[in-house]
Amino acid sequence: MVMTYPLVIFSVMVRDSGTRMIQKISELEKKSHVKLSVTKKILLAETGFVEQILSVLSGVETTVKVLKQTEDRDFISRDVYIITKQDGTILLRAKSYFFLSNLPEKFVDKVRRRRSGIGNIIVDTELETFRKIIKIGYDSNSDTIFKVYQILHMGKVAIEIRESFSSR
Repeated sequence: MVMTYPLVIFSVMVRDSGTRMIQKISELEKKSHVKLSVTKKILLAETGFVEQILSVLSGVETTVKVLKQTEDRDFISRDVYIITKQDGTILLRAKSYFFLSNLPEKFVDKVRRRRSGIGNIIVDTELETFRKIIKIGYDSNSDTIFKVYQILHMGKVAIEIRESFSSR
């Protein structure tokens, strides 16, 4: 299956983290002529649980709102917002693809319920994972920055996620 994403004006491939990530963020800023805040740089580089990071950075509790979820034999596709519980402000939009053959049934059952974010499901099911950032970018049409990353389980791509948020 080929995954498609909205038109990307500027993007850079990320092969590893650490100092290379600093270089890639700097390259993205130069290409897009956008100066990113420290908060936005953290969100681009972060490989942990984004819902938790957004809560800490915004100082308010957040929740996941599932906008659309579809399933076929091989995968589940899910569109979500991460919003503040306080007033429903949208902090992030994400598009996720769950590769069913690479995930335990217990995990897939929780995704099907549409009640929790990926990070919370990983914690609840104690799923051992590794996250790998594939690409970061800027879309001038929507003035958003984004990252595409994969969550691997047992060495296989279990989930691919594209997260986007305002560049401001």
